[in-house]
Amino acid sequence: MDEQKIVGLETACEMDQVQIADDVIAVIAEIATLEVVGVVGTAPSKADFVQAISGKKKSKGIKVEVGESEVFIDVAVIVKYGVKIHKVCLEIQEKIKNSVETMTGLKVVSVNVHVVGVSFDKAQEE
Repeated sequence: MDEQKIVGLETACEMDQVQIADDVIAVIAEIATLEVVGVVGTAPSKADFVQAISGKKKSKGIKVEVGESEVFIDVAVIVKYGVKIHKVCLEIQEKIKNSVETMTGLKVVSVNVHVVGVSFDKAQEE
């Protein structure tokens, strides 16, 4: 019954399984990541360059693995110089977990945040 309410279907026939594409979860995770103060952006990986060549649009810096009802997410980010990296990473994990679980109904098992760069403001360099 709960699945019917989530999907919004009210039929007498058997319910089919609803699948959410990995790319959709990656976009949700990317948006949640970019909302965190101190994050400059996500960083592309080698796989992202392959995706760009093949023509498929994929969220850069986000890797998603979906199981039966659980999700594993890896995020590569670039942070601003001067922020507390540990605090920013914890906030990214919490925001992604809340967003994905709220929007998809899937359980987020892990969110691994990889800080791959620090962005310096040009005004600070002088």
